[in-house]
Formats: sequence, C-alpha cells, structure tokens
Amino acid sequence: MSKSPLTTQLQRRERRVLTDDVADSIREAILSGRIKGGDRLIEDDLAESLNVSRGPIRQAIFRLEQEGLVVHETHRGATVTQVSVEDASEIYSLRQALERLAIRSACERAQAEDLAPLEAILLLFQSIPRASMTRRRVAELDIDFHDALFRAARHARLYKAWEALRSQIFVFLLLRDGLPADYLTSWYRDHSRLLELVRTRDAEVAEATIAEHIGGAYKRLQEHMAEEEVLRIRAS
Repeated sequence: MSKSPLTTQLQRRERRVLTDDVADSIREAILSGRIKGGDRLIEDDLAESLNVSRGPIRQAIFRLEQEGLVVHETHRGATVTQVSVEDASEIYSLRQALERLAIRSACERAQAEDLAPLEAILLLFQSIPRASMTRRRVAELDIDFHDALFRAARHARLYKAWEALRSQIFVFLLLRDGLPADYLTSWYRDHSRLLELVRTRDAEVAEATIAEHIGGAYKRLQEHMAEEEVLRIRAS
C-alpha cells in the first residue's frame, strides 16, 4: 500500500509528553499549510510518519478537534477544518465577547508580574528588523500578546474558552499575504495602547478599545475572504 503524502510532511518533536509532541507536530503542519483544509488525517499514516502508536495520534486528533482545527465527519473520519465565512463570523463574535471580558478582568485583577509578558512581547516586536518581519511572525506575536492578556485576567474558565479559539484565530491571521508598513506601525500602536489601559486600570475605555481592535481585525478578514471568493469564481 502506498504511503499518504502526510508521511513525508511531518517530523516528530522531541519534547514534553508524547501526546503534546504529536499534537504539536500535526498542528504545525496544519498551520503552515503543509496539511490543508479538507485533507483527511489517517491515523495509520500519521503513526508511521511520527513513529508512534495510534493511541497518541487519536488523542492528538481529539485535542485538535477541541481547538477547532479538525472536524470529525461520519463517512470521512477526521479532516482538517475548512474556513468559511460563517466560521469567521461565529469565531470573531465569540472572540469579541471573550476579549472584552478579559481586558476588563485584567484591569481589575492584574498584578505587576502579569504585565511583564505583555511588555516583553512589545519589546521583542520592536527589536525585530522590519525587513525580516513575516506574516507568520506577526501572527505569533499577536497570539502571544492576547494569550498573555487572558492570563493577566486571572480567570481560569475564561482562559480555557480562549484556548478553544486560539488556534483557529491563528489560522485567520495567516490567511492574508504581505505586511504593509502601516500595518506594522498600527500593530505596535494598538497593542501598546491596550497594555497602557490595563496598566492604568481604565476598564471602560479598555473594553471599548479592544472591541474596536477586534472589530478591525474581523473587518480585514472579511475583506480578504471576499476578495478570495471573487478570485475563486473568476477561476472556475
């Protein structure tokens, strides 16, 4: 029996417990586009590729399903989720609600040590030469910043809800190509503003500001998806 292309696309990472290792490898292949939306995840092929048994593969796929990166279909088994306009609408409306609660909670509960990771991410962003900044690197820093913000909220159940969306949002951040210079400038300005509002504990303004911030991200995503749909129709 011939091997699936997946068997040459994955490399096992030697860290943490086995299920974490396997989930990381499959997640990275999905986020990098090496495994694409609609592709089937065949347990035997993945187990052979990563040199593990089917048990950790099955557990990793279940974890990725919880993250929204994988969907289980009755007649096809596990497949990589394909992004739709409806998905984007649901995810960003939920993200909007979670982020507003997160920044309000951070304004009320965050301690100095909670703000240090946010400050470090902004310093790292500034230290990276603009010529070497990539879409993926900005997306990683964006997710890291918002992850740190949710941690600063000191709200365990809220953080769990964010974890369920985090990988899907990362996929959306990677969809658009290119990095206009004004985007890098606005990224730093907007995230610095969010940190400053948490630091000064201005919850009302912080909540309104992050609502506008997430709304802007969703608008850019809608524009991109509309453009892609036009190109798809023209090509068909």
